[in-house]
Amino acid sequence: MLSSRSAPAVPVITLQSGLPGPRVLITAGVHGDECVGVGVIFSLLELLKTELRAGLVFLAPSLNPEGLRRGTRCLPGDERDLNRLFPGDSRGGLADRHAAAVWEELRDRRPDALIDLHTDSCASIPYALVDRCVRPRADANLIEERAWALAEGSGFTALAEYPPDLYRRYQLDRSLTGAMMNLLGVPTVTLECGPRRLLDPAAVEEATVATTAPSSTQPRSGSAITTPLSAARRRSTRCPSSPRISAKASPAAKRPPGPSRGRSTPAAAQRGPASRRKRPGPRWLGWRGAGRRHSPKAVSAPKVATVALPAR
Repeated sequence: MLSSRSAPAVPVITLQSGLPGPRVLITAGVHGDECVGVGVIFSLLELLKTELRAGLVFLAPSLNPEGLRRGTRCLPGDERDLNRLFPGDSRGGLADRHAAAVWEELRDRRPDALIDLHTDSCASIPYALVDRCVRPRADANLIEERAWALAEGSGFTALAEYPPDLYRRYQLDRSLTGAMMNLLGVPTVTLECGPRRLLDPAAVEEATVATTAPSSTQPRSGSAITTPLSAARRRSTRCPSSPRISAKASPAAKRPPGPSRGRSTPAAAQRGPASRRKRPGPRWLGWRGAGRRHSPKAVSAPKVATVALPAR
């Protein structure tokens, strides 16, 4: 069942299964020049109309419609990064007010999980970014565990965010995913796939598969969150490994944040065009998908690397 509110700050489509289940929010286009996520949203819309089995899914095709229309990263008329302003300020500047309106629209959906879609570069492999709880919360560890489960379940290489001091310095706790995690306690993940300023069909398909993957919704603590998207996966795909790459302070990490989410492209992600990418083997973290469970004992533990993480 489809529904939408009248005159929202941004368009949000609601898909209802009619059965109890989690409420999953999927957003795209907070940066107007990143249009792959928009394609993913409409791909999911067609898929989930018939395949959604439980719960609700909220689809927001563009959080920056005017930026998408003009092909600009920022909100036209305000050069600040919209993805550093959440939860916004209704009495602030143009971008502050827009962020506040978007925040209210999304917060009122009361999501149990958030997937935010971004793009990086045609020279980057797809990867998933996991935010940090940097504000005092009794459930901080559980939230981060659930966020890691979402990231690793996508099949993309999972990257940890900057250490807490740099995370705050670059205002990543005020990105959409960072604010949702720190202010509302919502497990979040940022998926980066495909190039900017190009609606790449291959990237749209890859990100759609990642979003509907049979994600390990089983955090290491054993407390599960099950998204309704896993039931909508149309075909079984081989699950790539998701090594944790820890963002530690390094000379590269001390540069001002670059494009995309606010950092430069990770060294581990610069592997050549998508057409020549080879996906690695089974993930080290056990999860249940396509009728098969991979044991974490079957392969060696991932290595931890020091990298300068990209912007989103």
